[in-house]
Amino acid sequence: MLATPNKLNLLDIVALKTPLSEHNLLAGQVGTIVEILAPEVYEVEFSDDDGQTYAMQALPAHQLLKLHYKPLKTMSNTINQFGKGDNVAGDKIQNDFKEATIGFVAQNQAQATVNNLNQTSGASVAELMQLIGNLRQTAAQFPLETHDDIIIDIDDVEVEIQKPEKERNLPKLKKRLVALLTAATVVAAPIASMTSFTKDVMEIGSKLGIELKLPPVK
Repeated sequence: MLATPNKLNLLDIVALKTPLSEHNLLAGQVGTIVEILAPEVYEVEFSDDDGQTYAMQALPAHQLLKLHYKPLKTMSNTINQFGKGDNVAGDKIQNDFKEATIGFVAQNQAQATVNNLNQTSGASVAELMQLIGNLRQTAAQFPLETHDDIIIDIDDVEVEIQKPEKERNLPKLKKRLVALLTAATVVAAPIASMTSFTKDVMEIGSKLGIELKLPPVK
């Protein structure tokens, strides 16, 4: 048999069961027992959130409801909130949450990919990187004395292309592309694929909105 959970004691938190309109107290008004006046009669203090007392009233036990903040006994939780197969609703909530999360992440990743690939109105990053790859293949045929400088210029162009469009340094890009065109002009004779190299550089400039002119052949 359970103990008497509704027995009132000093400092218990209680609520009015019925309104006391003559004292401006509503049903449900919460107070604290501050004194036991007699058997089943209690002095109840009513205070606001700032601790200011707005009523003090002697009340019989039958007008008061003791408030409880903990269970009488610790109850075992037999409901699996996240679902293990024994709780259909819990499983569904968890699965729906996982699917929604995965869908949201996938959508964001897809959008990020689209944004990354469409940095310019003229070309995607993938297209530009293909042209960079072509330049690297041809650069391998350059004479050793110019090869390293060519690779540095190509690397710089690649780094700028991979940045968001608004963060690209267009003057730097143009400078590097002009340097590549100049190098192509200087060593044009011994490299058969140099025409393609020049064409790729010009195409990169065009796709980035950078106006390039072929340097005069010396």
